Amino acid sequence: MRVSNPASPPDASLPYSEITHDTYAVDAAKSFTVTELTHGTTVLRGPCPRCHALIDIPVVSGIFRSSRSVAGWLRATAPKAAEASHDEPMICTCEDEHPDRPDGRSGCGAYWILTIWSSAQ
Repeated sequence: MRVSNPASPPDASLPYSEITHDTYAVDAAKSFTVTELTHGTTVLRGPCPRCHALIDIPVVSGIFRSSRSVAGWLRATAPKAAEASHDEPMICTCEDEHPDRPDGRSGCGAYWILTIWSSAQ
């Protein structure tokens, strides 16, 4: 578990705005924790870099696919080696009320891209 400076309290008074900033990814990298639920399923958890609400971002790196025929199963190829890193698009998913948020949406509108490194690195 990674510990960083105490997070600011959530700021639900911020109006909804689809916005990004160079510091969002930097702040998230410093404060988010990574929990592997199962092989290929990870949850990133931390405060939104804009509104500071605690959010969980599920990251799925693979899918299960089955074939109904034995021939299809026999033709299946071996899984590819995991990449050393990948860029994960992220968006605030908080349930706090933000003025001007469109109906049917969640979050404050903040988005960023976080580079995720495999544990082999």
